[in-house]
Parts: sequence; structure tokens; C-alpha cells
Amino acid sequence: MLGNALYERQDLIADLDIPKVATVIGVGGTGFWTAVFLAMSGVEEIILVDKDMVEASNLNRLPLKDSLIGIKKINAASDFISQIRSPIRIETHDMRIEKPQDCTALRGIVFCCTDNLKSQQIVCAYCKKNNIPYQRIGYDGTTLNVSKAFPLSFKEEAEETGYSVTPSWVIPAVFAAAAGVSSKLYKELCLMDDIGKVNIQNSSFVTGGILDEAKEEEREDILENIHDYIPDSYGLCEDCNRIDPDNSDYGYCPDCEEHYSDGDIEEIKEKARNEEFDRVIEQIETGEISDPKLEQAIKKWQKTRGEK
Repeated sequence: MLGNALYERQDLIADLDIPKVATVIGVGGTGFWTAVFLAMSGVEEIILVDKDMVEASNLNRLPLKDSLIGIKKINAASDFISQIRSPIRIETHDMRIEKPQDCTALRGIVFCCTDNLKSQQIVCAYCKKNNIPYQRIGYDGTTLNVSKAFPLSFKEEAEETGYSVTPSWVIPAVFAAAAGVSSKLYKELCLMDDIGKVNIQNSSFVTGGILDEAKEEEREDILENIHDYIPDSYGLCEDCNRIDPDNSDYGYCPDCEEHYSDGDIEEIKEKARNEEFDRVIEQIETGEISDPKLEQAIKKWQKTRGEK
């Protein structure tokens, strides 16, 4: 028996909220994987809604044997899930959502994965009207659609026929399903773009892990190169020549009308080091880096560790 060991590591994720019940409408390329991810996450009951059968063209996105061609998608998905999570309760509905009354079968969090526009609109309207948690998951070729927005279309067609003739690939199907499930169980996401544009390669965000490691190293770098961070005029009056070792009046500025001993000057330098040190660390911690040299240093540091 697996017992508590099955989810002991998953339970360490503080913000992960697994529902007891979820409904998946449309058990094709995205809906199948959505149901599998829900089951593997620990959802206790899943309602599957679909009327279509498994076709040969579905198998490039689904981990099913070709011997299953011709059986109902809801049955194929139900059997697959039962093999990997036997305790789960699965309820199947051999139908399409064609009118609001059909939505009475929906329970728990609703994941709309059908490619029929009319069904998408009915499901979204029903969920919003009845305050039911709702997530749209789909893709068209490589364009992802993971959102809670009401489905719209500007096509002047008598009836929506779905995505039966558009390019299909397993990666965006799984990508969309994973993002959609994550959006409801972890933290909300909205992806409505080509999969090739969903990246953080040019992001200026610095993760907490990188920041923690950078703090100590950056402290050492600042102390070793303190003069690179202290403005030349720090703590001095305008056009002050007080700190000028080559001047016979070293330590004296007529504009300030004060004489500074070597100890006073070292104290000024130490104060400058501490304040500049705090300013640089604050930039790193907030991510609002205004110093070009500091920004370049962090990028160089990240590059040596293969970070993007």
C-alpha cells in the first residue's frame, strides 16, 4: 500500500490546493492530459464529459494504443486513469454540451477543454452565472489558450466545427493542460500566445534562490571594489578638494571651513562604504537595479552559473 507516501513530497508545497471534485469537458488532446494531471495531483472524483470516439489522428497527442481506436474517449480516459490511480472515482457522461441544461452534470472545478465554440460559451456562461470555478484550456496548432475569458469568435460561420483540420502536436497539448491545472490548483495563469513566445529568457526577474546566493558574493565584491561604488563627490561640498593627498593642504577645504584629520577622513570613507553598501543591497533585494555597473555585474555572475 502506498499510504501517505504517495503525496508526502507534494504536501510540502504550501500553496497547492487540491480539490476533491473536478469536471473535464472534452477529453481530447488537452482534456485527456488535464484529467490525468488532476488524478495524479490527488483529486478524488473526476467527471468526464465527451461524446466523441478515439480516432487515429488523436494518437499523436494521447498515450493510447492503436487498438483503442473506435472506443469512446471518456472510456479510454477512464480506464487509463484507473490504471494509475485505482481509488479515484470517475463519472462519465456520453454527451456534448449543447444547451445550458446539459451543464447540470458539472461539479467541482470545471475545466473546459472542448474545441466546440458554442459549448465553450455555454459552459463559461453557466459557470460564471452560478459562481462555479472555471478554467478554459485549449490550443490551436501551437497557440495556447489558458484563461477564464469568455470565448469569442469573429467568424461568420453558421456552426462551429472545432479544430479538426488544424495542426496538432502533443507538446502544446500537454503544455496547455499542465498550465490550466496549475492555474487552478496552484497559482493563476493566463497564457494566450504561441508556445514559442512563452518564455522568460529576457526577464529581469531575479529568483529568491539566486538572490540569496548573490547577497554574500555581492557583499564581498562591493568591499573589494568599494571605490567603484562610491561617487567621487560623496560627503563633500561642491568642488571640494579636501581628500587630495598630493595637496599640501590635504584634509582641508576652504569652502567647508573645516579641517579634517586622517581619522576624520577615514570615518567619512567608512560611512560612505556602509551607506553605499546598503544602497546596493537594497537594489538587489528589490530587483530595481539603477546602477548599470551593478546590473552588468549581476548578469555576468548569472551567466557563470548558466542562469537566464
